[in-house]
Amino acid sequence: MGNLLLFRQDELIHKFVLPKTCGSSSICSCPDGSLYVCGYDSPTVHLLNRNGKPIQVLRCWDKDFFLPDCLTMTRSGSVAVTDLSKGLVRIYNPNSQPSWVRVGGNFDSPQGIAMDSSGRLLVAEYSSGTVLAFHVDRAYRIHKAQKATGLKGPTYICTTPDGGFAVSEECGDVKLFTSNLKLAYSLSKTYQHSFGNPVGICADPEGNIMVVDQQHRNVTLFPLSGSPVCVVSKGLSRPTGIACSPLGQLFVIDSADNSVKVYKYRVRPYYNSTSPRRSVDKP
Repeated sequence: MGNLLLFRQDELIHKFVLPKTCGSSSICSCPDGSLYVCGYDSPTVHLLNRNGKPIQVLRCWDKDFFLPDCLTMTRSGSVAVTDLSKGLVRIYNPNSQPSWVRVGGNFDSPQGIAMDSSGRLLVAEYSSGTVLAFHVDRAYRIHKAQKATGLKGPTYICTTPDGGFAVSEECGDVKLFTSNLKLAYSLSKTYQHSFGNPVGICADPEGNIMVVDQQHRNVTLFPLSGSPVCVVSKGLSRPTGIACSPLGQLFVIDSADNSVKVYKYRVRPYYNSTSPRRSVDKP
């Protein structure tokens, strides 16, 4: 019962429909509460305010249109996207021609992407079952590349407050890694939890990890201690991406109706200032 007193369940507070030209698989929350959204079914990245009103549209053009799979924000405030079909990672730079600049060379079926606290880009490579971590210089060249291996169909990725990261595996599990790319533990084994098809994942400042399960059509929160809590158990048809805002809200993409559903998941209005979990520590 302890965690049920800390976290809300099925508290939908808002829903907005994405623009018709907007894909619906990946979402990223900005520090000011605005949102970047993209998907592999549309050659655009949309910037929306926290209520879903369009602010800006970034056309995905690099000698030809391309379809972004997942996105993240860099420390400089730029947008980085993966392109699974062409095996590329690009960063948006409005001062270059074309505006989307290729990072390094080709990647092995890149899907999920995130940036950690040290400024490294993390890219989940689906076919090879790896996560590639690297720094990018001003010429968009890759430096100090390292790999985490042994994954089975990694799709989405998110960073954790301790400098580590979490990766979802298609029809499998969610694995947590340390900042030096060592496997810490899996959520299914640690929490004795059975996933259907885990897809979008995010972590809040306290280290709570939220996982979208597309098969079960729900969102489960894995806390610092105690049992998992199903924070969204109804109302989702085909959920994909997820993001948590600085205001303690969850943004969940439902690609069935091309919408974003916004939930309150915390009882307390503010995050705890104590240290979050470390990836090396099992709950």
